[in-house]
Amino acid sequence: MNTLKTLFVVGLLVAFATEAGAQSPSRRKGGMRTVVAKPAGVETYQPQPTPATVPATSTPSAPIPLAIVNGQSVTSADIEPKVREELDALEGRINEARRQVVELQINTLLLESEAAKRRMSPQQLYQLEIARKVLEPTAAEIDKVIQANRSQLDESDPASIRQQVVDFLKSESEARLTDEFIKRVRVSTPVVILPPTNAATPAAVIATVGGRPITEGTIAERLKPIIYKLRLNTYQLAQQALDLTINDLLLLAEANRRNVPPEEIVRKEITEKVHAPTEAEISKFYSDNKAKIPVELAAASNQIATYLQQQEQARLEQEMSTRLRSGANIRILISEPPLPVQIISVDDDPVRGDANAPVTIVEFTDFQCPTCAGMQPLLEEVLKSYGNKVRLVVRDFPLPKHENALKAAEAANAANAQGKFVEYTALLFKHQDALDVASLKKYATEIGLNRARFDAELDGGKYLAEIKHDRDDAEIYGIDGTPAIFVNGVALREMSIEALRALIDRGLAGTNSTPKVSAK
Repeated sequence: MNTLKTLFVVGLLVAFATEAGAQSPSRRKGGMRTVVAKPAGVETYQPQPTPATVPATSTPSAPIPLAIVNGQSVTSADIEPKVREELDALEGRINEARRQVVELQINTLLLESEAAKRRMSPQQLYQLEIARKVLEPTAAEIDKVIQANRSQLDESDPASIRQQVVDFLKSESEARLTDEFIKRVRVSTPVVILPPTNAATPAAVIATVGGRPITEGTIAERLKPIIYKLRLNTYQLAQQALDLTINDLLLLAEANRRNVPPEEIVRKEITEKVHAPTEAEISKFYSDNKAKIPVELAAASNQIATYLQQQEQARLEQEMSTRLRSGANIRILISEPPLPVQIISVDDDPVRGDANAPVTIVEFTDFQCPTCAGMQPLLEEVLKSYGNKVRLVVRDFPLPKHENALKAAEAANAANAQGKFVEYTALLFKHQDALDVASLKKYATEIGLNRARFDAELDGGKYLAEIKHDRDDAEIYGIDGTPAIFVNGVALREMSIEALRALIDRGLAGTNSTPKVSAK
């Protein structure tokens, strides 16, 4: 049963990752904040988080070595205190994530057990006891949330803000109803938590629910994307803070060498060189980015000027940092956490390629997502060039912000039932601006599908449960945007042919060569 898993896991992924990234260095290399950008082009999905308890405090640990600069050791004790607190809090957050994932698995089995008692599916039970009881929030409730959070909201799109608040309030209501229902069910179904052992194996039973076991392996698999995001966020914060500390050390050494205050070097090499942008520069920036700026030039002029000055200062800071580092002996002792190898289910979704291929690519896609359309030629290229060494499995992850994506996914499933998934989805990606129901049916005619069968399945919502199952799985795997691509269970982080080939070649070379997939 994935509904309950999704409700809790999404909350964990969002709440933990957000909390871990909440504190960040206040300056960039050379004196201001460094921003770590998400990969460009990926269409994002932001589910509303359910409440998740995250440790607010942590026990200070021994200083962690971070780098050696010209023979001088730099540890976590030398970086910004707020980031040091994040490092100290990491293991506590991981432990809390584990506790909540165990609780999630217990709740999932409780729901399944109760459904079996009532002779219905878990989905039917969830709909009966929880989903149908979630009410639309009133205008007064929506206004109250907006008013309480007005200082944090971008009010340029009021309709979008109201919808986000509606989604949030409904999510909170769903979480509350779920909690109340699980408490009632737990009274009649025995839950036994077994004491931890020092030599836990994947098969080790850590709890039972009505006699059904929960194993260490199940929990470890669910934790992989959560722990990875926690470690990655903490690493990025530490790396940013370390960069600032190294820059400060090198600047101080340079100031001592010149026998001048550090501020004088910054003033001469940065502050005095930053110029106010001209009207022509402001106008050019506005013209180049007009589609993304919701106001006229006169209203945006001051903000654009400030932004351009900040960009100029950042460039000069980076140039000074590069000069200072060019003659320094710097050894970084921390590294980015490796991407986890996850067990990604291929379910019963469309497959292309040899079933025994040593490399399995699983793509979660949205047929209205432009980046997904852009990835298709790359996937076609690797399928051709690698032959029977690679197979591709396509699963659904329609984003709520794409109004036609869900129906397009239903149509693709209906086409797959008639053996023409590839031909049909090629038309979907080609005509992303025309995915209304009438168009979807027209494309079915164009490729020769049985229209009576296609129309009946599309109009009747035959594949809605299958699509929901795909999206539930995707959220458990930590997916928050499309396209999401896994190669033998390892997530593709850069949507390029080079990165895709690198992961495929890694699998063929024997590293992670066994496909990390399941067919549940």
